[in-house]
Amino acid sequence: MIDCLSILSTLREYYSAQGTDEELAPLCTAAAKEILPRIKPNAEHSDIRLINLAAAIVNHRLCMRSLHSADGVTSFKAGDVTVSISPSALIEQAEKEKAAATVAALPLLRDDGFFFGQVSI
Repeated sequence: MIDCLSILSTLREYYSAQGTDEELAPLCTAAAKEILPRIKPNAEHSDIRLINLAAAIVNHRLCMRSLHSADGVTSFKAGDVTVSISPSALIEQAEKEKAAATVAALPLLRDDGFFFGQVSI
């Protein structure tokens, strides 16, 4: 199985995930379990591409969660400083990062999404 601590470390380093280890660890474990059936038998589970894919999946889920739990505040102004957050831009970026991580991990994943067979009538 992909190491949950490696996923958590990558998540914190590259995505600056907010939350305690106790809050994020179940998400890391769920992402690892989601990827596990798709991994080719000869692939090394400690491969950084699989760890990055799991971290990108967790990051995407965290962005989706923050979008649904947001209170609608998307900007804050204090004097001359304005900070704006676009939830849709965060989701879009998380989706791009997840897609890039998936492409990088493709050599390690099985392609079970397509079946080609003869159809007889």
